[in-house]
Amino acid sequence: MPEPAPDQPPDLAAPVPAPRRSRIGRLLRNCRATAAIEFAFALPVLCAMVFSLYEVTEGVICYMKVVDVANTVSDLIGQVSIAQGGVGNTDFNNYYTAGQMVMSPSSGSNLGLAIASVYYDSTGKTATLAWQVTRGSGASISNATSFVSGLGTANGSTIIVRASYTYTSLLDYFLTSPIVITAQVAGQPRNLLPPAYKTGTPCPPASGSESCS
Repeated sequence: MPEPAPDQPPDLAAPVPAPRRSRIGRLLRNCRATAAIEFAFALPVLCAMVFSLYEVTEGVICYMKVVDVANTVSDLIGQVSIAQGGVGNTDFNNYYTAGQMVMSPSSGSNLGLAIASVYYDSTGKTATLAWQVTRGSGASISNATSFVSGLGTANGSTIIVRASYTYTSLLDYFLTSPIVITAQVAGQPRNLLPPAYKTGTPCPPASGSESCS
């Protein structure tokens, strides 16, 4: 009797049955999960972009408000009338409260203000610091006279206001540490002018019980 033929390896080139080919084709053509997979890859990047954009935008808005605080206080002091005759500690307290209101809806609790008055000689070149006060967390202005160099007029004066604010992101995602935002501006009195007021806006006023602090 003839010996049985040894086991033959399967023919790898054998054609796949038609039903199986049909199922494989449908699987390869199925794109229902493609969007979900792409979204899963894109979601972390999109979240990072949105959170970072939010934090940076809030920081820029906060910076613009700090600039507004400095301009607002400078403008208020510049409008001091002859009837007032100057500014005192009550005025500075009110100006600080006004600055906190400008920062709304941000908290104004860590707002700092430094206000200084500089006057010039008859040539308008030599600047002298007349007085300086601070409110909140504000530190004294160390460069008051140099900051307004070249802005003087004969016997004129300048009001310098520096506002500072510590911005802390609510998300703490991209900006993980508090940022100190500072804005410093200079303005001139519009009512208390020389020659009657050769040393700028008086602090405190000549009359009354106010102090300059």
